[in-house]
Amino acid sequence: MILTTKDVIANLTSETKADHLISPPTTTPPDPIDRLHSNYTNLSEKFKLRNKCYKRQYAPLYAARLAAMRPMIEAVAKDKWLDVSTVLLNDLQQHKLCIIIGTVFKQMQLKPNILRELSENANLPTKPARKRYTHQTDILFLEDETQRISLVGNIETKEAVTGTVICALGKETSGGKFEVQEWSYCGLPAQLNSELTEPLTEDRYVAIISGISLGDPAYDPMPLQLLVDLITGQIGSLKDQTFYSKVVRLIVAGDSLSKNTRDTASAKQAKYLSTKVKAASISAAQELDDVLTQLVSCIFVDLMPGQFDPASFALPQQPLHRCIFPQAAQYTSFQSVTNPYECEIDGISFLGTSGQNVQNIQQYTNMKDSVKTAETTLKCGHIAPTCPDTLACYPYEEEDPFILRDCPHVYFVGNQKKYGATVTCGEQGQRALVVAVPRFSDTHQVVLVNLKDLSCFPVSVSTLIGESVAMDSCQDNDSEEEEENDEVLPEINILPDDEMGDME
Repeated sequence: MILTTKDVIANLTSETKADHLISPPTTTPPDPIDRLHSNYTNLSEKFKLRNKCYKRQYAPLYAARLAAMRPMIEAVAKDKWLDVSTVLLNDLQQHKLCIIIGTVFKQMQLKPNILRELSENANLPTKPARKRYTHQTDILFLEDETQRISLVGNIETKEAVTGTVICALGKETSGGKFEVQEWSYCGLPAQLNSELTEPLTEDRYVAIISGISLGDPAYDPMPLQLLVDLITGQIGSLKDQTFYSKVVRLIVAGDSLSKNTRDTASAKQAKYLSTKVKAASISAAQELDDVLTQLVSCIFVDLMPGQFDPASFALPQQPLHRCIFPQAAQYTSFQSVTNPYECEIDGISFLGTSGQNVQNIQQYTNMKDSVKTAETTLKCGHIAPTCPDTLACYPYEEEDPFILRDCPHVYFVGNQKKYGATVTCGEQGQRALVVAVPRFSDTHQVVLVNLKDLSCFPVSVSTLIGESVAMDSCQDNDSEEEEENDEVLPEINILPDDEMGDME
């Protein structure tokens, strides 16, 4: 016996009809679903450049970083090693136990330098590009206001990060090196509003997405459009629409445009050869404007620049110009922000980057896990410690805005290979949720953070037939279980029009 569409509809109960895909239209309009609102404050003013000057050197930046972080690291050293004195490097005495404080520098044989560019111009053979530049011959140094000294002993060279400020307990050897017995970062800074006086009584979510990569030749627009329709309530059952009405804000964490939109070959051509060639970034930016316009009509959106977006290359990246988005910029719910980006939503502080800081650290260390790498930047008290050594940044002179003054409640890094999350705790009761946001173009995943209890989970969207469909179970996923069990993340599935015709 073959059931027709009429037979299926006739067998549906009144409760089921309202949520069924092929249910007949109701005689009475459904009750409207209002999106929840939240209190919001932008805290990224320190990342905006006012008086730009690129003629300065980077030595004042390192000096400002050490001067600002020395009191914090001295307090940690005093708590860990009570009876040991802290000395400058020029006051070291051989074989005497002491504490030294300074900035880590890793001398790396494989690290790219200006000689590579000179060899390219001279048509000389160059070293191939590497995913990692660590080598067994790497040497660690610690540098303070007076001099530098080589570090040996109980410290892992391949895990050390250039630019971090540490304290080390040990002795100077007869060979002029410092033998480390113990060492430490400054740890998590103090956290404001660690215990909210008025906790939320209902679920409210902040969605974070990164790596949309519009303009890629292999780009599939269907998953992104499906996600937009879900967030704006254009599709889904009444239960789905009620759930996504609790998403109060969307953060786009960089790389909205693909790296293919950055045509470096045209820069080497004569101008007359490219006068009539339309840049790939133009059509991609127009497509992004269309997507953002659909979103900002229903939800607040914060757009961060990334590595391949039309913004400044050096950190902190400045907000994308509003003229790139002539439609979305007309809405007050649209906001172009900096990278890094910091804000407060309903008393929960958010701090995040588009992922360059974590990716750069992984290139010059043996760290592979994005969550653990991001957690390291929290513990060392600095968002981007490799700036300006291997990661470009603005040449600050009297301040370092990347130093963590307060511990955020949520710390996210975008454009990672896969989703991950963990909770980092400090010695003073600080709790920070560390989230690795995957690239949407590769994983079709968006991360939702619950402001009520600071839980988070990924939501995966797919247009492929035969994949699992689950909405409720996605909230029970945990990053650690995912890594151990290698479970498939839940996905939202939608059928193409031709398949719907076959079903009928």
